[in-house]
Amino acid sequence: MRPNLLFLFDLRKDQQDPDVIDDMVRSGVQFGGTNLWVLFFAILIASVGLNTNSTAVIIGAMLISPLMGPIVGLGYGAAVQDLGLIRVAGKNLAIFVGLSLLTSVLYFTLSPLEQPQSELMARTFPTLWDVLIAAFGGAAGMVAVTRRNYSNIVPGVAIATALMPPLCTAGFGIAHGRWDMFGGAFYLFIINGMFIGAATLAVAKLLRLPRHGELDEATRKRHRLIIFVGLSVVLLPSVWMAYRLVQQEVFAGVATRVARELEAEPGSHVLMHEVDAAGRTLRLIVIGSPDSASLQEQVQRRMLNNGQANVTVVVRDAGDDKLNVEKLRQELQEGVNRTLVEQVKSMDAQLKSLQQAVAQVNEPPATATEPPLVKVETLLHEVQAQQPLVCAVTLARGERSANDGGEPQATLVVVLDVARYLSANDKDSLQRWLGVRLEKTQEAMQLIERLDSRSLNSRDKKQRKQTTCSPKS
Repeated sequence: MRPNLLFLFDLRKDQQDPDVIDDMVRSGVQFGGTNLWVLFFAILIASVGLNTNSTAVIIGAMLISPLMGPIVGLGYGAAVQDLGLIRVAGKNLAIFVGLSLLTSVLYFTLSPLEQPQSELMARTFPTLWDVLIAAFGGAAGMVAVTRRNYSNIVPGVAIATALMPPLCTAGFGIAHGRWDMFGGAFYLFIINGMFIGAATLAVAKLLRLPRHGELDEATRKRHRLIIFVGLSVVLLPSVWMAYRLVQQEVFAGVATRVARELEAEPGSHVLMHEVDAAGRTLRLIVIGSPDSASLQEQVQRRMLNNGQANVTVVVRDAGDDKLNVEKLRQELQEGVNRTLVEQVKSMDAQLKSLQQAVAQVNEPPATATEPPLVKVETLLHEVQAQQPLVCAVTLARGERSANDGGEPQATLVVVLDVARYLSANDKDSLQRWLGVRLEKTQEAMQLIERLDSRSLNSRDKKQRKQTTCSPKS
């Protein structure tokens, strides 16, 4: 079992020739020509997408961006101990970054849209999850580069790691003097770059790609120390920011739940609430004249019971001029919408229940299954070919109930209008034939004879004996 698992995860089965891998990595590191023009266009596309809050445009910019080439070159150069490649990749990456910042700053300076949209703000608060995305994405990218068949992994990595949008967001921060946005966005770019390079180094080592140089032990130790310190310096702030984010999310969830419980209590004076997770503050908007001190104490006690201490509770009256009227209107509208949605769901459930009940009522009982029938006119001709005394045939469906207390059974009733009664042998033979013809056994079919009205009106016995009902021509 273990050797089979190792075989399944073996990356060397479809690995490209090392010389081809080396050429591909070095071509991505090159500066100028196609890479330079594509980079310039990608910067403009990403800047427009961020400025107009268009996710599709931003994804397009990430797909064509060549920024990942020098970063992969740095990791690959470190793995194969090629100092020349490391220097070229580092220099070209610096030029790429500088050109990206310059172009995005120029665009956002000229753009009339000055308010940062959600796509811009989303790239100003990197956390540990961004580190994980960059590391796993970089590893997947390096695996794709080393395969014989170039797959669709690289475009997915380009979208996941998102090198271009953070740089453009940093350009927005410079253009508008938003240094907080610049710091957060540029830090996100550093995280992505560092951990993509580290993942590339790890995969190249795992694949045991051939070295292109030899370094003495002291130089190797120095390089390992630089890499370790660099990754640690970049990682630690993201861990702290991730911890803060988790704490804020937990606080916001608990505060919202406690506030809604208060709003739902009978006779509650709480009208709405506002949560400031960063400041660990819960603001309650009240009506009437409640005891503010008692309400604050009650909220703090409930928050403490849910593991949230040091909570600031602010109680404000609904008549306060500083009340956020727009926020109040939004909360009321959301409450109305929730009520309408719940009512629609309830009515929909009732409608489905009624439809099921109607379907059950209209569904025919199992015993009333219609037997397969033939065309009556055709059946009459077939019967008259055997018994000319038959004048008419009637088929009817019914139920047969016996004294044995069993369930009623579906029965096919065959009524024969005859010129005169058939003999016992003729009737028995005809009944067996009808059972086969109508796919019914004798128990499931009842044969009834009755004299035809023309025979009953005849006064001449001799004429009655000679009366027959021949088939129609």
